[in-house]
Amino acid sequence: MNIAALLLRRSAGRTLFPVLAVLVLANTLLRSMPWRYEWMWAAYQYNFTVMLLGPLFAGIATWEGYRLSRSHEFLLSHQRTVRVLAAAWVSLFAWCTAAFVLGLAVVYAIVLTAGTPGFMGGREALTALPALMLLGAEGALGLVVGWTSRSRLAAPLTAIAVFIGSIWLYTSDFAPFIVVGGASGSLIGLQPRVDTQVAQVICYLLLTLAALALGSWVATHYRRPHTALVVVLACLTAASAVHLANRPPLMLEARKGDVVCTGEAPRICLGRSYTRFEPDLRARITPYTKALASIGINPPAQFRQDVSHASAGVVPIDLGDVTSSNDMLLGSVLGAYYDNRCDMRPGSNFQHAFDNSIYWLAKAADSPTYVGTEGVDPAIVKGTPDQKAAAARKAFADLATCRD
Repeated sequence: MNIAALLLRRSAGRTLFPVLAVLVLANTLLRSMPWRYEWMWAAYQYNFTVMLLGPLFAGIATWEGYRLSRSHEFLLSHQRTVRVLAAAWVSLFAWCTAAFVLGLAVVYAIVLTAGTPGFMGGREALTALPALMLLGAEGALGLVVGWTSRSRLAAPLTAIAVFIGSIWLYTSDFAPFIVVGGASGSLIGLQPRVDTQVAQVICYLLLTLAALALGSWVATHYRRPHTALVVVLACLTAASAVHLANRPPLMLEARKGDVVCTGEAPRICLGRSYTRFEPDLRARITPYTKALASIGINPPAQFRQDVSHASAGVVPIDLGDVTSSNDMLLGSVLGAYYDNRCDMRPGSNFQHAFDNSIYWLAKAADSPTYVGTEGVDPAIVKGTPDQKAAAARKAFADLATCRD
């Protein structure tokens, strides 16, 4: 039996595979799943699992390195250090990849169960590569730390260090070194930057090779592999790290052809996987547009899922607006008539106009609102239909003044 096959069977990764699998599944199944309507969002969000899986895997790899270090003299005498380290890394990485893929399969099953049309494409599948290569690099570093330190304490210390380091990178200007996934909102019209992902894969791969080469070089008293190889790999890794650090700070880029528009007055534009929600969404929008038109105010001409800020005639709608059974559209519709530069201080003219507008629109569309009658123009609360309409027009005009 060759070394790789032997280590695959006796790897610490195999022994602790259930722990890796439970961590991945718990992190997926015990959290909310707003991503279940989008293949890209599901794939990219799942990659954030490495923030927990990476430190654990690094600790396991460090323990494996410690176990191998106890046979250091035997391996050194038979000149098998390089082969053993490489085979140990492959074995560990295979078991970690199995746990990662298991969790990814569960994620895709959830997306299918949610009724999301289609299936993952090549772009979604390739999004997992940076996450896997990051895990590989963390495993290589842990393996070498355990191999060279020959200490049992190295495993927990490495896991803690990788976790703290990951959190620090994630919240610093060096986020591209650790951010391979995670999105707090829909990715309709967006996708991970391809150039950044390629730079990450190259950097992680070079870091893995450099770590394994350096570990073998140190363990063999700086003889094998050749010093020149270690230097070259170290320089290439440093160069790739500098290149990655200088990437644009945004991890996402626009993706065309991701939105389908239907109907007129208003036109509703949804992500391809959300088009089945269009009839219900239109039914919930109609009372607002009719109410606005009834007092001579032009209702929004378009509702779009792929814009982040309202503009004249265009209302951005988010995941809750599209899929929620609760009516969350009131605030979105009203947002088309002002912007975030407005003075929202209690008692301000804008706040008064806002309260009048949202109260009137809610009542006219028979929608609930958190705004009470206190502070609302009495004409809107108790006036005749003509008085209510006149007061509402004035309130919306005041909102539009803020936008202008």
